[in-house]
Amino acid sequence: MSISCPKCGLEVFGPPEREWRFQQYRVSRFRCEHGDKFNLYSGASKTFTIPRSMVEKNECKSCATHNPLEAIYCKNCGTKL
Repeated sequence: MSISCPKCGLEVFGPPEREWRFQQYRVSRFRCEHGDKFNLYSGASKTFTIPRSMVEKNECKSCATHNPLEAIYCKNCGTKL
């Protein structure tokens, strides 16, 4: 599995700076070559980074409405994203 910085898109090599558990996730902190830090959250059914990727879309699968990245529910139909 390759890991890319969510801010600049560069692939990150090497071990994480730090690792810990948060709720049901294993969290790994990485630093890219540009000095940006980000956390990779790995769970049984979901893996994501914080900050989120700038190219990531938050489009509703039910009605195709574009929602803000931080939205949990669709602003048009209310479906959980």
